[in-house]
Amino acid sequence: MRPSRFLITITVFLLVQCSFAQREASRWYFGNGAGLDFNSGVPVALTDGQLNTHEGCSTLSDQNGNLLFYSNGIEVWDKAHRLMPNGTGLLGHESSTQSAIIIPKEGSKTQYYLFTVDEPDPEESVNYGLNYTLIDLSLHNGFGDVVTSEKNMPLITYNQSDPAETLLKCSEKITAVQHNDERSIWVITHFRDTFYAFEVDENGVNTTPVTSKTNTIVPTGGYKQNGIGYLKVSPDGKKIGVAHSQVSSSNYAGPKLPGIQTGKVLLYDFDANTGRVSNELTLMSNSVPYGIEFSPKSTKLYTTVNNYENDGRPLGSSLYQFDLSASNIIKSKEVISKSTNVAGGLQLAIDGKIYRAGYPVSGFGFNISVIENPELKGALCNFKQNTVSLDGKAAELGLPPYVQSFFLLKFEFTNVCYGDATEFMITGDAPFDSVAWDFGDGTTSTETSPKHTFDAPGDYTVSLIRYAGGVASDPVSKDINIYDAPQVPAEMAEYFQCNEDPNKNGIGIFNLNQINTTVSLDTDQIINVFYYKDLISAEEDTTNANALAFQYTNTKPDEILVAKVVNPISGCQSYAEVQLKMKLSARLDIANMKGCDLGDGKGEFHFDLKREAISNELNLSESSSIRFYTSENKAKVGTEDYLPDTYISGSETIYVRIDHENSCYGSGKFDLEIEAFAVAANQEVLLCGSENYGTTLTAGIDVGPEDKNTYLWSTGASTSTISIKESGNYSVMVTNAIGCTSESLISVIETELPEIENIAVTNNRLEVFMTGSGPYEYTINDKDGTYQESPIFQNLPSGIVTVFARNKDGCGITSRQVSIIAYPKFFTPNGDQVNDYWQLDGLSSEFDLQSPIFIFDRFGSLLAQIDPVSSGWDGNFKGRPLVSSDYWFSVALDNGRTLRGHFTLKR
Repeated sequence: MRPSRFLITITVFLLVQCSFAQREASRWYFGNGAGLDFNSGVPVALTDGQLNTHEGCSTLSDQNGNLLFYSNGIEVWDKAHRLMPNGTGLLGHESSTQSAIIIPKEGSKTQYYLFTVDEPDPEESVNYGLNYTLIDLSLHNGFGDVVTSEKNMPLITYNQSDPAETLLKCSEKITAVQHNDERSIWVITHFRDTFYAFEVDENGVNTTPVTSKTNTIVPTGGYKQNGIGYLKVSPDGKKIGVAHSQVSSSNYAGPKLPGIQTGKVLLYDFDANTGRVSNELTLMSNSVPYGIEFSPKSTKLYTTVNNYENDGRPLGSSLYQFDLSASNIIKSKEVISKSTNVAGGLQLAIDGKIYRAGYPVSGFGFNISVIENPELKGALCNFKQNTVSLDGKAAELGLPPYVQSFFLLKFEFTNVCYGDATEFMITGDAPFDSVAWDFGDGTTSTETSPKHTFDAPGDYTVSLIRYAGGVASDPVSKDINIYDAPQVPAEMAEYFQCNEDPNKNGIGIFNLNQINTTVSLDTDQIINVFYYKDLISAEEDTTNANALAFQYTNTKPDEILVAKVVNPISGCQSYAEVQLKMKLSARLDIANMKGCDLGDGKGEFHFDLKREAISNELNLSESSSIRFYTSENKAKVGTEDYLPDTYISGSETIYVRIDHENSCYGSGKFDLEIEAFAVAANQEVLLCGSENYGTTLTAGIDVGPEDKNTYLWSTGASTSTISIKESGNYSVMVTNAIGCTSESLISVIETELPEIENIAVTNNRLEVFMTGSGPYEYTINDKDGTYQESPIFQNLPSGIVTVFARNKDGCGITSRQVSIIAYPKFFTPNGDQVNDYWQLDGLSSEFDLQSPIFIFDRFGSLLAQIDPVSSGWDGNFKGRPLVSSDYWFSVALDNGRTLRGHFTLKR
């Protein structure tokens, strides 16, 4: 019998933090065929290594301590001690202090980055600097090989505009530590006056480093010696120590006289969150340091320093300790040991001890030394010289470096769903005799890998303490969240799909996505929902790869499916049942929809308004869902790619789906229609200058007697037109009945009314003078005739002329009449009825005359006064004919000017 309700929470495996395996640093290969195996808890000599290197090297093992591969920075050997097929020609150097370091690639179980640094030599034509190479252990039948497409990839650790830095490129120093996010890794190097921190994560190597300047500047001139010495970051990622064997401009490699011992030991703060280095502190100077290392708890710093006779001959070396917890770190310096061994590298191991490489000044190093208790102060650290046998193999100066976080105590946990047993696992290479767990809820455990069931969902702080040699470590804590399972309905959910065809017998296409909110009752959790035919299929599909497609066609009427409701953050999940049912739906008749014309055949449609109209017409509740689609099939299924409220489209058919109370209510369709609606986008209007002159502005749109548009002017007016009397910029926003808006921008330009100031007439020529600057144009006698830009008219006949002037911008027209006055140059008063009288032509008694015409002889004697409207002068003076000669005339006109001239009387 089918249960009516079930709620099952599946335990999921959640890797809350990324970590490194416990024994990745358990095997070392170094020197001349030397090696050590730390898997048993004590170092056991290995003699199968193929290395022959003076300094730099690197080795990596798997989580169980099995060898994976190793390198000297030039060649790469696999776990069978064979050269990888493409494992030669890397760009490290056998005499580079830290020639190589191996970095696991986040998220991969087979890929690793091998970083290499060359030996910087100014006498070499090419120095390769810092490079990285990808190693993939899935290649070559599981023995691994170099990925040739990512081989010897250069990283920039120098000023590319400085020729000396460009030649040398980098020092011989490199170290690594985990980022504060506990996922990515910082790979750090130093050159000249700058630290370079490169972040390595699941995406690979970020080739843009975080850079930090240092107070100490290591000259490029002496970098063959200056580049020597170790760089280490503390296991807790908070400090960086660096040993500069020399800080000088000299590459002199002879006896180290006291005056040329210029090396330094420097300490810095490191921010594992940002990659920044700061706060330089000089611990030692005027010395020749080489190795450097931190204690497991990062409380002590050790360094090896070469000693010399007064004549510069090598004498051996000293081992120094600095207490980083002291108020004065510099003064905390203690000499732990002096010996005839050269100053070799120092390396922390998984047993919590620090090992020291090197060899006697005059011999071979078939043993290496160890600091048994590096956390203890001074002689209590229990340094033992040459006590670790290499079984006939020889140590040189270098030991393999590791990501310093390997040596921290860490733990992971899985299963964080309420009701499940959460499992805890210790990670990291830190050794322990016993441990103590505190689960943050009042319960504890001493098991190595405990399981704990929390009483309630919530946040808990879990702490771990390890005990080694009777000494307790500092607690390591993590905050974990125990998640409640997603809430599902108590009863079987039902989902109805529209069915317009009663003959389909309950079979149709269902959009399972639409059921998600029904089967999940949580509003404060992110959830994903997957659907299956039955519970077993849902439980067995841990990756959800075999879930049903969200567009699902039921195989029988009223089919029952299982919904898996998953919180993707926690992985917690619950199950619910849902029954698929078909319902005969209503076919709706929906009016077409008009949209605003945007041009290019596109319109803007507001489906929120259409949704409101449909809801009001059908009297639907607010919980009803109305969605719009471009295809009928999508509307039937109710897919999630429905149209947005604001939709840009041409004319097309839209399909509607309406769901009401978790049931398909009905469907329909309508057409989109584009309504042309546009005002004059930009207008220029002239405002003719006058004291009481104004103009009317419109939106530039034709409207009928029933104007349903609304208007909003920049003046605040809401009428279709406005009257203005000032120039400036105006705008109006017009909205039509369906909500389309269009804006018109109107620029009102003030211009002058035309006004004739004067008309100058000379003989048959006139010139018009205006009071303003225009622009103007002119014509005569015919106001509607052809206008000209020139104000001058010539060769005019005598008589009355009307001059018209108008503003070219269309701002008004003005006119004035003027007389074109002419006179004969001679007359012949001989009684033949031809030229018997002399008179001016073109005078008007209405506006020209102010006086009679005066006639004078050449001596200025007045001979006659004649009426301008008479027949003229007959050539007589007091009734007696005058002799042939030249005579002068003068007449005053009404415009204030006087017309003068002369003519000839001929007998």
